[in-house]
Amino acid sequence: MAGTLAATLGSGVSYAASEAPLGVPASTVSADGKFFTPGPNTVVKRNAVPADARTMSVESASPVTPGPAGTADYYTIKNAHWIAQSCGTELIQQTSGQGKTTLVLSVDKSIAATVTKEINVDLKYISAGMGWSVTSSYGVKNETRYEVPEGKWGTVQAFPLYDVFEGDAHAGVGGGLPTGKRVWAYKPVGVCFNQWTS
Repeated sequence: MAGTLAATLGSGVSYAASEAPLGVPASTVSADGKFFTPGPNTVVKRNAVPADARTMSVESASPVTPGPAGTADYYTIKNAHWIAQSCGTELIQQTSGQGKTTLVLSVDKSIAATVTKEINVDLKYISAGMGWSVTSSYGVKNETRYEVPEGKWGTVQAFPLYDVFEGDAHAGVGGGLPTGKRVWAYKPVGVCFNQWTS
């Protein structure tokens, strides 16, 4: 995946490539510092969705025609498919407290989708190829409860969970010529809760 997964960071906390969110091993963070692999302290919770959450929707994905040759619009995206889920490093909420207690963190936020691309393709064509709008924001909503033992300090942090889709960029009218370049789109679908005691 071009050596890394990437995401657009919003108003939350972001991390340099050499750093990691608290409670997350640095070795699990992508090279650009924008994603991490869920570890033993991470509880991954998807939004309530249909049975096959990996099936792409067709929202905001009306057919579009490539632009003139030599422009960024002269590409189409083909073979789009789900490849993974990943946690973003944008901190969206946090709570902490001393035990004995139960920490409850409820998240109901709107998170923007984002894109990484190896070639200059207009986002409207990426949306058309993916089958969903890569320029929209999506609601993430879930809750976790974390028991903190007596005498311990507990922390719960919430990060966005993304479904990651990959597609191939094709050039020419009708997208007949493979370029060997790929694009990745990240759709917010839930919450990654990191929770630990110290």
